[in-house]
Amino acid sequence: MDTDNNRDGTTAQNIMKQGAEAYGQAEQAVGDAYGKTTRKVSETYEKAKSYSNENPGKTIFIALGIGVGLGLLLGASSHHRSRTSRIAEPVVNALSDVALAFFR
Repeated sequence: MDTDNNRDGTTAQNIMKQGAEAYGQAEQAVGDAYGKTTRKVSETYEKAKSYSNENPGKTIFIALGIGVGLGLLLGASSHHRSRTSRIAEPVVNALSDVALAFFR
C-alpha cells in the first residue's frame, strides 16, 4: 500500500507541477498580449493626435459627424422604430466610412 500512496503523491506532484507551468505560460502570454496592445493603442493615439493637429477643421467635422451619428443611433435604440431607425443606420455607416478614410 505504501507504493500506491507514494505513486499517488508523485502523480499529484506532477499534476501540480504541470498546472504551475501552464499557469506561468498563460501569464506570459497575457503579459505579451497586453504589452502589444498597449503599444498599438499608443501608436494609434499618437497618429490621431498628430492628424488632429495637422487638420483641425477636418477633425472638428469628424467629431461633429460622430456626435450626430451616435445621437441618431442612441435615439433609434430607445424603442422608436420609425423614420429615425431608417435614417440612423445609413448615416452611421457613412460617417464610419468617412472616419476610416481620414485615418488611413
